[in-house]
Parts: sequence; C-alpha cells; structure tokens
Amino acid sequence: MLKAALATAPFTGGIASLMTDYIPSMKQRRLEEFAEQVATDLKSLQDRVEEARLLTDEFAFVFEKCFRGAAEHHQQEKLDAFRGILVNSAIGADVANDENDYFLGLVNSLSALHLRILSFMSQPQAYLESHEINSNQISGGFSQFMPVAIPSVDIEVIKNAFGDLYQAGFINTDKTIFSTMTAGGGFELLGDRVSDLGKRFIAF
Repeated sequence: MLKAALATAPFTGGIASLMTDYIPSMKQRRLEEFAEQVATDLKSLQDRVEEARLLTDEFAFVFEKCFRGAAEHHQQEKLDAFRGILVNSAIGADVANDENDYFLGLVNSLSALHLRILSFMSQPQAYLESHEINSNQISGGFSQFMPVAIPSVDIEVIKNAFGDLYQAGFINTDKTIFSTMTAGGGFELLGDRVSDLGKRFIAF
C-alpha cells in the first residue's frame, strides 16, 4: 500500500528497496549474529545450563520474547540485555515468573539511553573502560560528567531519562541532583545510587 501510494514520488525506489531488501536482510543478519552470540555464551557455560529448564513453557516464553526483541531493536545495549536475559534463564537464574515477566516488559519499554545510564551508575569504572572514556574526565557535578559518560545526547534528555529511572525505582536519586550544589564531585558523587530493585534488574 505504501509503495503504491508513493508510486509517483522520485524517492519511491529507495522506499521499495528498504521494504523488500534492506529491512528483511538487516533483521535476518541481526538475528543470526544474536543467535551465534547466545550459542557461544551457552557453550562457555554448558556446565551450568539446566537442560530440563530449556523444555519448560517459561523458558520458551523468554526465548520468544528475547528473539522478538532482538529482531525489533538494533541498539547494542538492548541486544546485550536480551542476550543476558536468555542466558541467565538457561542457567536457572533465581527469578520468580511474575518478576520475570515484569522485567522483560521493562527491557522492551526502556530505551538504550536508559540502559546506558543505569550501566554507568551501577559500574562507572567498567562502563568507562568498555566505552573507551578516560576516567579523568569524570569530574565536577552530574551536569558536567554525565554528558561525558553519555556523549552526543542533550543534557536535558539525559536528565529526563535519569528521572524515568528514579520513577521506576531503579536509582534512589531524582534528577534534581543535576542542579544541586555538592561538596564533592566526580566518582564520589556516584556512590551507591542504584537501588536494590535496580541491582536485581541488572542481575536479571
């Protein structure tokens, strides 16, 4: 229908190519890479994989949700999250079914930006190393170092995403910290700001 409606437009060829070639092949390639990474993870953890668990309805549900998520999202943070959930489920992570459903829904609804902020707040040093950011740049208040940790994102967008994580109960500090005068700065401001619920979500 879209191709027919745009039949007279000069850019129709580009739209048609996206619909028939690029999007299907892009999703296929992403799913293949996702499956290969999951398989590699499971092989490295094969002594901990509970084979009987793989045959349960609960694991089938998680499997479907994670592969559907991998097909629908291209951001690496989201793909890593779905991959981690699937592997943890295979090795029998201790998460109740209702909690499992809740966290799965949150992974789908949270943006890659939310996951990046939570990752930084949880393990700032490891995050900086993985993103090749010099830790010496983390100084001053939240308004100064968060744009360094989360580059190319407007500070107001970062503030709002930070506030979303507070509302979700994942961090114990609201976004007013960006405008609060503090005695210290840098890493000492990060402290233990991820809540117990946030830590449980990260472990999931």
